[in-house]
Amino acid sequence: MKKLKVKGLILKKKEVGEANLLITIFSQEYGKLVGMAYGIRKSKKRNVASLNPLNIVEMLITEKNNYHIIDETETIKVFNNITKNIEKLEIALYILDSVEKIYDLSYENHIFFDKILEILDYIDGIKSMTEEYKYYIGVSFLRRIMIEHGIYDKMELKEILGERLGKVYDNLVKINGENSNNLEKIQNELKKYSKALKRITYFFEKYININLQVNLEIKKFVVEGI
Repeated sequence: MKKLKVKGLILKKKEVGEANLLITIFSQEYGKLVGMAYGIRKSKKRNVASLNPLNIVEMLITEKNNYHIIDETETIKVFNNITKNIEKLEIALYILDSVEKIYDLSYENHIFFDKILEILDYIDGIKSMTEEYKYYIGVSFLRRIMIEHGIYDKMELKEILGERLGKVYDNLVKINGENSNNLEKIQNELKKYSKALKRITYFFEKYININLQVNLEIKKFVVEGI
Protein backbone atom coordinates (compact mmCIF):
# COMPACT_ATOMS: atom_id res chain seq x y z
CA MET A 1 0.00 0.00 0.00
CA LYS A 2 1.33 3.43 -0.93
CA LYS A 3 0.20 7.03 -1.06
CA LEU A 4 0.11 8.91 -4.38
CA LYS A 5 -0.08 12.66 -4.82
CA VAL A 6 -1.81 13.24 -8.12
CA LYS A 7 -2.58 16.31 -10.21
CA GLY A 8 -5.06 15.72 -12.98
CA LEU A 9 -8.13 16.45 -15.02
CA ILE A 10 -11.44 14.85 -14.03
CA LEU A 11 -12.74 12.97 -17.08
CA LYS A 12 -15.75 11.16 -15.68
CA LYS A 13 -17.67 10.46 -12.49
CA LYS A 14 -20.19 7.77 -11.64
CA GLU A 15 -22.38 7.44 -8.57
CA VAL A 16 -21.91 4.13 -6.76
CA GLY A 17 -24.30 3.25 -3.98
CA GLU A 18 -25.76 6.04 -1.83
CA ALA A 19 -22.59 7.94 -1.00
CA ASN A 20 -19.66 6.96 -3.22
CA LEU A 21 -18.24 8.29 -6.49
CA LEU A 22 -16.13 6.37 -9.00
CA ILE A 23 -13.80 8.88 -10.63
CA THR A 24 -11.76 8.67 -13.83
CA ILE A 25 -8.86 11.12 -13.86
CA PHE A 26 -6.20 11.86 -16.49
CA SER A 27 -3.18 12.66 -14.37
CA GLN A 28 0.11 14.35 -15.06
CA GLU A 29 2.15 11.82 -13.08
CA TYR A 30 0.46 8.46 -13.67
CA GLY A 31 -1.71 8.78 -16.77
CA LYS A 32 -5.32 7.64 -16.60
CA LEU A 33 -6.46 6.36 -13.20
CA VAL A 34 -9.78 5.19 -11.79
CA GLY A 35 -10.41 5.68 -8.08
CA MET A 36 -13.25 5.47 -5.56
CA ALA A 37 -14.16 8.35 -3.28
CA TYR A 38 -15.97 6.58 -0.47
CA GLY A 39 -18.73 8.45 1.38
CA ILE A 40 -18.03 11.78 -0.31
CA ARG A 41 -21.63 12.45 -1.37
CA LYS A 42 -22.74 12.45 2.27
CA SER A 43 -19.67 14.02 3.81
CA LYS A 44 -19.91 17.53 5.25
CA LYS A 45 -16.13 17.93 5.33
CA ARG A 46 -15.31 16.92 1.74
CA ASN A 47 -16.22 18.96 -1.34
CA VAL A 48 -18.09 16.72 -3.76
CA ALA A 49 -18.10 19.48 -6.42
CA SER A 50 -14.31 19.18 -6.69
CA LEU A 51 -14.83 15.88 -8.51
CA ASN A 52 -16.95 17.27 -11.34
CA PRO A 53 -15.71 16.57 -14.88
CA LEU A 54 -13.53 19.36 -16.36
CA ASN A 55 -12.03 20.28 -12.96
CA ILE A 56 -8.28 20.19 -12.47
CA VAL A 57 -7.58 18.82 -9.00
CA GLU A 58 -4.86 17.62 -6.70
CA MET A 59 -5.59 14.32 -4.95
CA LEU A 60 -4.12 12.18 -2.26
CA ILE A 61 -4.75 8.58 -3.29
CA THR A 62 -4.12 5.29 -1.54
CA GLU A 63 -3.02 2.57 -3.96
CA LYS A 64 -3.30 -1.08 -3.01
CA ASN A 65 -3.03 -3.95 -5.51
CA ASN A 66 -3.73 -1.52 -8.38
CA TYR A 67 -6.91 -0.36 -6.64
CA HIS A 68 -7.18 3.36 -5.88
CA ILE A 69 -8.99 5.06 -3.02
CA ILE A 70 -9.34 8.84 -3.18
CA ASP A 71 -8.62 10.18 0.31
CA GLU A 72 -8.37 13.95 -0.22
CA THR A 73 -9.10 16.38 -3.06
CA GLU A 74 -8.31 20.03 -3.69
CA THR A 75 -9.63 21.97 -6.67
CA ILE A 76 -6.86 23.70 -8.62
CA LYS A 77 -8.88 25.09 -11.50
CA VAL A 78 -12.48 25.22 -12.73
CA PHE A 79 -13.22 26.15 -16.34
CA ASN A 80 -16.13 28.44 -15.51
CA ASN A 81 -16.43 30.02 -18.95
CA ILE A 82 -16.75 26.62 -20.61
CA THR A 83 -19.64 25.59 -18.38
CA LYS A 84 -21.51 28.83 -19.19
CA ASN A 85 -21.38 28.43 -22.99
CA ILE A 86 -23.06 25.50 -24.76
CA GLU A 87 -20.73 25.52 -27.78
CA LYS A 88 -17.66 25.46 -25.53
CA LEU A 89 -19.15 22.84 -23.24
CA GLU A 90 -20.04 20.49 -26.10
CA ILE A 91 -16.54 20.37 -27.55
CA ALA A 92 -14.90 20.23 -24.09
CA LEU A 93 -17.02 17.22 -23.07
CA TYR A 94 -16.21 15.57 -26.40
CA ILE A 95 -12.50 15.99 -25.66
CA LEU A 96 -12.91 14.45 -22.20
CA ASP A 97 -14.88 11.51 -23.58
CA SER A 98 -12.28 10.91 -26.29
CA VAL A 99 -9.36 10.91 -23.83
CA GLU A 100 -11.27 8.56 -21.52
CA LYS A 101 -11.94 6.11 -24.36
CA ILE A 102 -8.58 6.22 -26.12
CA TYR A 103 -6.01 6.04 -23.35
CA ASP A 104 -5.43 2.93 -21.30
CA LEU A 105 -5.10 2.93 -17.53
CA SER A 106 -1.69 4.15 -16.37
CA TYR A 107 -0.88 5.59 -19.83
CA GLU A 108 1.61 8.34 -19.02
CA ASN A 109 2.39 11.22 -21.37
CA HIS A 110 3.30 14.57 -19.82
CA ILE A 111 3.35 16.37 -23.16
CA PHE A 112 -0.13 15.18 -24.12
CA PHE A 113 -1.48 16.01 -20.65
CA ASP A 114 -0.13 19.56 -20.98
CA LYS A 115 -1.61 19.80 -24.48
CA ILE A 116 -5.09 18.84 -23.26
CA LEU A 117 -4.93 21.51 -20.56
CA GLU A 118 -3.70 24.01 -23.14
CA ILE A 119 -6.69 23.25 -25.38
CA LEU A 120 -9.16 23.60 -22.50
CA ASP A 121 -7.51 26.84 -21.36
CA TYR A 122 -7.87 28.19 -24.88
CA ILE A 123 -11.54 27.20 -25.15
CA ASP A 124 -12.23 28.72 -21.75
CA GLY A 125 -10.45 31.95 -22.61
CA ILE A 126 -11.89 32.88 -25.99
CA LYS A 127 -14.80 35.32 -26.05
CA SER A 128 -17.17 33.30 -28.22
CA MET A 129 -17.31 30.22 -30.41
CA THR A 130 -19.31 29.59 -33.57
CA GLU A 131 -20.50 26.08 -34.47
CA GLU A 132 -17.96 25.97 -37.29
CA TYR A 133 -15.10 26.85 -34.97
CA LYS A 134 -16.27 24.21 -32.53
CA TYR A 135 -15.85 21.63 -35.26
CA TYR A 136 -12.48 23.09 -36.23
CA ILE A 137 -11.25 22.63 -32.67
CA GLY A 138 -12.61 19.07 -32.79
CA VAL A 139 -10.72 18.41 -36.01
CA SER A 140 -7.51 19.88 -34.55
CA PHE A 141 -7.88 17.72 -31.44
CA LEU A 142 -8.42 14.56 -33.50
CA ARG A 143 -5.38 15.44 -35.60
CA ARG A 144 -3.36 15.71 -32.39
CA ILE A 145 -4.55 12.24 -31.41
CA MET A 146 -3.41 10.93 -34.79
CA ILE A 147 0.01 12.56 -34.37
CA GLU A 148 0.31 10.97 -30.91
CA HIS A 149 -0.23 7.60 -32.62
CA GLY A 150 2.23 8.12 -35.47
CA ILE A 151 0.20 9.71 -38.29
CA TYR A 152 2.63 12.40 -39.44
CA ASP A 153 2.62 11.88 -43.21
CA LYS A 154 0.53 14.46 -45.09
CA MET A 155 0.05 12.03 -47.95
CA GLU A 156 -1.43 9.50 -45.55
CA LEU A 157 -3.71 12.24 -44.25
CA LYS A 158 -4.96 12.95 -47.76
CA GLU A 159 -5.59 9.24 -48.28
CA ILE A 160 -7.87 9.35 -45.25
CA LEU A 161 -9.77 12.40 -46.46
CA GLY A 162 -9.61 12.03 -50.21
CA GLU A 163 -8.23 14.62 -52.61
CA ARG A 164 -11.03 17.22 -52.34
CA LEU A 165 -11.39 17.20 -48.56
CA GLY A 166 -7.61 17.01 -48.25
CA LYS A 167 -7.32 20.33 -50.07
CA VAL A 168 -10.07 21.81 -47.91
CA TYR A 169 -8.24 20.69 -44.77
CA ASP A 170 -5.01 22.34 -46.00
CA ASN A 171 -6.98 25.53 -46.62
CA LEU A 172 -8.50 25.45 -43.14
CA VAL A 173 -5.05 25.13 -41.57
CA LYS A 174 -3.84 28.02 -43.73
CA ILE A 175 -6.77 30.23 -42.67
CA ASN A 176 -6.01 29.59 -39.02
CA GLY A 177 -2.28 30.16 -39.46
CA GLU A 178 -2.59 33.41 -41.42
CA ASN A 179 -5.13 34.90 -39.00
CA SER A 180 -3.88 33.52 -35.69
CA ASN A 181 -4.32 36.91 -33.99
CA ASN A 182 -7.80 37.56 -35.38
CA LEU A 183 -10.26 34.98 -34.08
CA GLU A 184 -13.28 36.85 -35.44
CA LYS A 185 -11.89 36.69 -38.98
CA ILE A 186 -11.08 32.98 -38.62
CA GLN A 187 -14.60 32.20 -37.44
CA ASN A 188 -16.14 34.22 -40.28
CA GLU A 189 -13.93 32.45 -42.85
CA LEU A 190 -14.84 29.02 -41.46
CA LYS A 191 -18.55 29.65 -42.12
CA LYS A 192 -17.83 28.85 -45.77
CA TYR A 193 -16.76 25.34 -44.78
CA SER A 194 -19.58 24.18 -42.49
CA LYS A 195 -20.37 20.90 -44.26
CA ALA A 196 -16.72 20.15 -45.02
CA LEU A 197 -15.69 20.60 -41.37
CA LYS A 198 -18.34 18.14 -40.30
CA ARG A 199 -17.25 15.59 -42.90
CA ILE A 200 -13.57 15.94 -42.00
CA THR A 201 -14.44 15.37 -38.34
CA TYR A 202 -16.30 12.17 -39.18
CA PHE A 203 -13.49 10.89 -41.45
CA PHE A 204 -10.91 11.49 -38.72
CA GLU A 205 -13.17 9.80 -36.19
CA LYS A 206 -13.68 6.81 -38.47
CA TYR A 207 -9.93 6.38 -38.95
CA ILE A 208 -9.23 6.62 -35.21
CA ASN A 209 -12.12 4.32 -34.32
CA ILE A 210 -10.92 1.61 -36.71
CA ASN A 211 -7.25 1.82 -35.80
CA LEU A 212 -7.59 2.26 -32.03
CA GLN A 213 -10.71 0.12 -31.60
CA VAL A 214 -12.71 2.88 -29.91
CA ASN A 215 -16.02 4.62 -30.58
CA LEU A 216 -15.60 8.38 -30.78
CA GLU A 217 -18.81 10.10 -31.88
CA ILE A 218 -19.06 13.88 -31.82
CA LYS A 219 -22.76 13.67 -32.73
CA LYS A 220 -23.48 12.58 -29.16
CA PHE A 221 -22.16 15.88 -27.84
CA VAL A 222 -23.45 18.37 -30.39
CA VAL A 223 -26.96 19.60 -29.70
CA GLU A 224 -27.49 20.86 -33.24
CA GLY A 225 -25.49 19.89 -36.32
CA ILE A 226 -24.01 22.50 -38.59
